[in-house]
Amino acid sequence: MRIAIFGGTGQVGSVITKRVIENFPNAEILSCSRTGKGPCGLSFNVFQEDWTALGKLDVIINSVGIIEEKGENTYDKIHIGVVKKIISERKNLGNPKIIHVSVLGADSQSNSRYASSKGIADQILQEQEDWNIIRPSFVCTPGTAIINKIMMLKNIAKWNFWFLPCPAHFLSAKFQPVMGDDLAFVAIECIKQNLSNQMIYATGPNIFTLEDWIKIAGKGKIKIIKIPKRIVDFPFRMIIKIFPQIMSTDQYLLLGEDNVHEHSLLEKILQRKPRTTLDFWKDELSE
Repeated sequence: MRIAIFGGTGQVGSVITKRVIENFPNAEILSCSRTGKGPCGLSFNVFQEDWTALGKLDVIINSVGIIEEKGENTYDKIHIGVVKKIISERKNLGNPKIIHVSVLGADSQSNSRYASSKGIADQILQEQEDWNIIRPSFVCTPGTAIINKIMMLKNIAKWNFWFLPCPAHFLSAKFQPVMGDDLAFVAIECIKQNLSNQMIYATGPNIFTLEDWIKIAGKGKIKIIKIPKRIVDFPFRMIIKIFPQIMSTDQYLLLGEDNVHEHSLLEKILQRKPRTTLDFWKDELSE
């Protein structure tokens, strides 16, 4: 068996690569990235014209994605363009199974360009044969972007004598993160069980709000000042345009929306319940 993992050195792809290598010791694994670093690494750019270096494949796991646009790396190029490129090259690769890591909340009609590009990519893939789409909420991996945002809020609170003004709608939105290993194991089971044409929602057993995470990070010291959306919406959008390091417009939109889903199919595929993420948040936010 030959398995190619696109985005194999990324935040999620590196976890998938590690677990795929462990679970398929007799397979040839190609962990593809531009650098080619890491276990089973192959220097490969998904936008290059010539894909013959990949040879014939049995499985492609696509974990290529971005959380914010930088330069020529737009949501459309990275999310939609990569899926289109995989499909166009698929026949030459031996018609491999495609396991695609999307995102919970992917919706072609979303006001968020991030979520809409993910939704369009999913729709394009669903027109093909032998695919599986995994839609996770936040994926718990060390140093993931949401951790950095929460620690930034903690530092802001420190400078304000532990008072933190925050948009109220950020604090009430619900999220259902999943452990990175569980996401990897779903991809592995899609191969082992020869699953096909399944939309799999990858959510963990714990539901959190941003307020929960702030309380964990601040160990109860942070006093949150909730600002109604009608008051904060316009000025906050202006602030993040001036200071994009705070968050992007897409992140602003998504942080105010629930991101939860039942996971009965996930449990069936894993043949167990997904692992708790509570310890992860306590460990990552305890600094």
